Amino acid sequence: MASVEQEFHVEAPPTAVWRVMADVERWPEWTPSIRRARWLDGATLTKGSRARLRIAGSPVESTWTVTSFKAERSFTWESRVMPGVVTVADHELTPADGGTRVVLRVTFTGPLAPVVAPMLMPVSRRNVRLEAEGLKRTAEAAAGAAAP
Repeated sequence: MASVEQEFHVEAPPTAVWRVMADVERWPEWTPSIRRARWLDGATLTKGSRARLRIAGSPVESTWTVTSFKAERSFTWESRVMPGVVTVADHELTPADGGTRVVLRVTFTGPLAPVVAPMLMPVSRRNVRLEAEGLKRTAEAAAGAAAP
């Protein structure tokens, strides 16, 4: 099993960070790691929801299914782009120091993960970093605009 993790602090309350993170179809507006995003089962992030993503560095679109969901706290989704490899992406929010502690994690599992993960890790590291930077910037700007 191989994984990439980015932990960071956002100067915005978890509700503000969640609003940005949960609006999956708008991700291409704030992170260059996602080229296209659309819901397949409606426009709501919840357990069982599926989204179709075009991830930077990937030659194909992938379908992601939400496998774990806690409103305004966390969600996990996974994709099976190739046989023998499952990509799991965790998104976690925790109130901290007047803002939000965010953890983004991508993990590769499955029988072929040890072979494929080394090729996927550089792009995954870059994309997780870009997602973290974009989420922080967008949530802080939104929270600042909403402040009195």
